[in-house]
Amino acid sequence: MEDKKLGSIITNNQNTVYGNKYSYGDIRNISDYQKNVPFSTYEDYAPYIERIKNKESNILTSEPVLLLEPTSGSASAKKLIPYTRGLQREFSSAIYKWLWNLNRNFPRLKYGQFYFSITPQGNTTDGIEGFNTDDEYIGGLLGKFVAKKFCVPASVKSIEDMDLFWKTTIDYIKQAKKLRLVSIWNPTFLLIMLEKSNMRAKDLFPHLEVISCWADGNSATYAEQLQKAFPDAYMQPKGLLATEGIMTIPIEGVGKRLTDSHFFEFIDKNNDVRLKDQLDKDDEYEIVLTTSGGLYRYRIGDIVRYNGNQCFDFIGKAGNISDYFGEKLNEMHVREVVPKNGFCLLVPNENRYVLYTETEADADTIDAALRGNFHYDYCRKLGQLKKVEVVVVENGAQQYIDNCVRFGMRLGDIKPMCLSNRQGWVFK
Repeated sequence: MEDKKLGSIITNNQNTVYGNKYSYGDIRNISDYQKNVPFSTYEDYAPYIERIKNKESNILTSEPVLLLEPTSGSASAKKLIPYTRGLQREFSSAIYKWLWNLNRNFPRLKYGQFYFSITPQGNTTDGIEGFNTDDEYIGGLLGKFVAKKFCVPASVKSIEDMDLFWKTTIDYIKQAKKLRLVSIWNPTFLLIMLEKSNMRAKDLFPHLEVISCWADGNSATYAEQLQKAFPDAYMQPKGLLATEGIMTIPIEGVGKRLTDSHFFEFIDKNNDVRLKDQLDKDDEYEIVLTTSGGLYRYRIGDIVRYNGNQCFDFIGKAGNISDYFGEKLNEMHVREVVPKNGFCLLVPNENRYVLYTETEADADTIDAALRGNFHYDYCRKLGQLKKVEVVVVENGAQQYIDNCVRFGMRLGDIKPMCLSNRQGWVFK
């Protein structure tokens, strides 16, 4: 096998249900793999996940599944990602390289404390739980080392009252002796924390050296605001990481470099498949990954621009996804939520979503249904998003077309949809 990572994954899982279905035992090279195994999305794994939930083994991986980690899906509010020791090692390897490089460039970090944003804990209906803390993604000695550096204990994530959550978090940060590294996802998280604390950035974080956060795509504007609030801290754009896998990590002086944790393929604009050494600089690609967690040729939906030297920038999501604060709303879920009769369009507008509809709808009901999306619910709890606003309009379909034309679309290219990820819609 030309690629050692892929060879290891195929060999280890050839006697699984999935491996037998796609003849893993006959795969000798990358070409065999691409011929035998089709592209996949989460929906393809749903029946296998059900078997894993029922405690069956050797379904997607020969390694036991430690847990099913919840995140959002393209056709539903929640999907469950299997985690194995192998996948955990893949995460750990990439994160170790990120932290090693960060400490090399900011040596005082090793003597200070960290704050990693507390990710919410999700539970499936049968009690299968996700990771309790961010360091559990890493595992092993590195996970234990990172956990000792945290200035806010993991118990804070179990606080359901959001006012108490913010107060407790801020109190711990105030008590931190030398908090030097903050790692969050969306930059608005830290902006909200400052607002809740009613303190200046340099007073709440007197020793802060590095902020790691999203700074690409829809997060760029908020990252600029955060940099203004923390002019003395170094803002490091995060690499591309998802529950399913870790794709790029920031390397100082180099860029956001592709990890060697998984096997990667790339789909170009002509739907041709390329490997990492076949990419053209400045072109955009959809990432496909194969991991030790049991995802094979998985179309995660992330679009990246290749910068050369195995470095990439995140551009956005494939398909109709709206994701300004980490909410990851998708059209298939939204279609199930909005009224079925007449025109409906859900759009982002600053710090909330607005539903334009020709049918009367209750904002509380719509918002509660959207909160079935794991990530949207968390953004609402944090205060990054406010409750949906419902606006009843007349001739919504025609106004929708008028807006699309104003945005520069040709009439022949306009397609009906119930979710848009762009702002600036005007309805009367």
